[in-house]
Amino acid sequence: MKQLQTRYFAVLFLLALIFLPESVSAKDDWLQVRSKNFNLIGNAGEKDIRKVATKLEQFRESFRLLFTNTNVNSPIPTNVVVFKSSGSYKPFKPKRADGKIDEFIAGYFQPGEDVNYITLSTGGEIADVYGTIFHEYVHFIIDTNFGKSDVPPWFNEGLAEYYQTFEIEDDQKVKLGLPQNGHLELLQQTKLIPLDTFFGINNYSLGQNGNHSRSIFYAQSWALIHYLLQSGRSEALGKFLDLSLRNSPTEKTFQDAFQMNYEQMEKELKKYVAKRSYQYQMVTLKEKLVFDNEMQVSALSEGATNAYLGDLLYHTNRADDAEAYLQKAIAAEPKSSMANTTLGMVKMRQKKYDEAKTYLDRAISEDQRNHRAFYQSAYLLSREDRDEFGYVSAFPSDKSGKMRELLKKAIQINPSFTESYELLAFVNLVNNEELEESIEYLKKALQFQPGNQRYALRIAEIYLRQEKFDEAGKLAGRIAATTDDGEVKARAENLSVQVRRTQENFAQNEKARKDYEEAIANAEKSGGRVVLTRRTFTEEGLSPEAIAKLREQEELVSINRTLKTPEENEQRVLGKIQKIECKGGAVIYTVKTAENETLLLSSKDFQNLELFTFIQSNNVQVGCGENLSNVNSVLYYKTNSSVKPAHKGELTAISFVPEGFRFVDFENETEQVIKESGEIFERDENSSTPNPTEMPDFEAQRRDMMMESLKKAMRVPQSGEKREIGFLKKIECTSKGTFFHLKSATTTYKFRQSSPQSPELKAFTSEMEQVQFGCNLQRVDVPVVFTYKEELKGKDKTNGEIIALEFVPRSFKLEQ
Repeated sequence: MKQLQTRYFAVLFLLALIFLPESVSAKDDWLQVRSKNFNLIGNAGEKDIRKVATKLEQFRESFRLLFTNTNVNSPIPTNVVVFKSSGSYKPFKPKRADGKIDEFIAGYFQPGEDVNYITLSTGGEIADVYGTIFHEYVHFIIDTNFGKSDVPPWFNEGLAEYYQTFEIEDDQKVKLGLPQNGHLELLQQTKLIPLDTFFGINNYSLGQNGNHSRSIFYAQSWALIHYLLQSGRSEALGKFLDLSLRNSPTEKTFQDAFQMNYEQMEKELKKYVAKRSYQYQMVTLKEKLVFDNEMQVSALSEGATNAYLGDLLYHTNRADDAEAYLQKAIAAEPKSSMANTTLGMVKMRQKKYDEAKTYLDRAISEDQRNHRAFYQSAYLLSREDRDEFGYVSAFPSDKSGKMRELLKKAIQINPSFTESYELLAFVNLVNNEELEESIEYLKKALQFQPGNQRYALRIAEIYLRQEKFDEAGKLAGRIAATTDDGEVKARAENLSVQVRRTQENFAQNEKARKDYEEAIANAEKSGGRVVLTRRTFTEEGLSPEAIAKLREQEELVSINRTLKTPEENEQRVLGKIQKIECKGGAVIYTVKTAENETLLLSSKDFQNLELFTFIQSNNVQVGCGENLSNVNSVLYYKTNSSVKPAHKGELTAISFVPEGFRFVDFENETEQVIKESGEIFERDENSSTPNPTEMPDFEAQRRDMMMESLKKAMRVPQSGEKREIGFLKKIECTSKGTFFHLKSATTTYKFRQSSPQSPELKAFTSEMEQVQFGCNLQRVDVPVVFTYKEELKGKDKTNGEIIALEFVPRSFKLEQ
């Protein structure tokens, strides 16, 4: 079963539903078996673990030999956990939406950005154990080579279904495409999807279809692949895939590859599906696939075993469950770099950042070759400055430098770990530094993972920053049209809007520049009065001094417009920090205001302090003992009962501003003009110059765009469904079923769960990272948009069926 992995730019992520784990099973005798391409651990017998290793190696090698142009090597390693029985496997099986173990899962493949996991029990039926694993491993190979969204979904799903029934005899005779009766029965009872519709289904639209429609799609994909391969059209199929990757028109691509049109192929496929017997493909390899002699076997300590089990649980989004195993691992082996790294990641997920730093620092000190620890340390630093959307306006120079140092070390240790490249590019983009180098990093990452749309989207964002509008727009548009990832789709659509708006602004600015130059030329000729219709000021004469003062005035207006708006109960003051003292568990700031008053502000630490800069200096640092008396600052603070009487308030944010800065009251301040002498006068009332208050509020625009992007990514209610916003009060699990209690502004609801797979869960706020769902969960103090089917209260006394829960930022407003 394929599980979804959360990503670091967390505007959109899925939540796993969990319980507490059963007792730790690491006290069994555990072995580690290293084959050529897999790392296996297990409490099964050595012979059984070797069999699993051989089976996986044979599948991988068979795929490589049959698809010679496909690279089956991956920069992401794969760990395999082999359990000796269903009982020992049970605590690590996937869990349903109601938080209960899915007993029917015999094995699953869990992809990850740093490591993949395969889990299975040797006590299950062979077909059940390996079918899903083979299916998902094919997807992994295709995604690694081409990118999921670049390959037609019918090809991706059809080939995975075809290889799902892989069998091998005598280590040499490979059976492929064994009939799947479930698909055949469904297709014989249902009309085929017309091929013009079938080929038009992309990954995103497939995910929006209902279960029955998706089942038909999967069955028809399997049947079409089966027919093409069994009828000797494998070469034509390869040609079709190659043309598809070049973005050729679908219908023309089909005709060029298969030398027939849709109507002709539909007739052939209908005849094939109606058959009563089906052939499978038998391939006899030149040599036997034997790997046993290459395997290395060793005993695994209890500490190492618990470290692997904790890492497995973390990668299946069960951070709280993982912690128990990781703590046991560290208790047994305090210097375990793997256990310390993963526990640091767990603490990060729980938003216990100080603890996370402690574990990650220890992981690095114990193993200077642990690239994951270096990367996660940089990722931890990157989280500190983000808002509720995951947005960050700028990283302080000392922090960005530290992140670059950590990430370049991670790259040096493991050049194939691509997330290091992506995060490094993100840091550079935020601070508008080393953009060309960032593009090269991302292109290198794409060499390891072709088709990774997150990496491609980051390139598009850098193109926009470089004012390469055509490149940015085309790339963002292509990603938005092909991705099946809701977060990536929303970001790509948002970027497309930004590109368009920025192009429009540049066109307007270019016109303003030409008007400006023309006005200067006319003024120099005639000496007359000139009014510039696209600027805040009028100008006479335009001496260098006057122009300089004009620019200063424009900068003053711009900074005032961009400054952080004080929140409720927050005040701001203009001044300079004379000294910073760290004592008594607090940070004390001595400030001299612009009115020459001295006041004391305090904070618990520096981590929650927002920092912004509107000056060019890179030497401004906020820390114990730093002297900032030469730097002009806007300081934000709140007064509360916890602040000492001598202190004015708790410092919350600092914006560094140029000398000569002052606050502008846009409601009461008149516009001004500059005369040749440089003297400033009130604006001519007859001037057509726009008012400064008409200048765009870029921060508000950014938030509006992010909120609009969020709304697009949310589930659209279907016929008969309603949705409201409120809070989740509790999840109640009884012998009669699972019930969700929710409260809107006016009503309290009780909804039943209709199936183990419901409700659909999404989170659009980082506040949900530390929340794990399960039975008896109490109130979650984060707003949630809940979708439901309303019914009159029946025997179970509910208001209907819960369909979806989507957790949103506190500023979100639901529009019906």
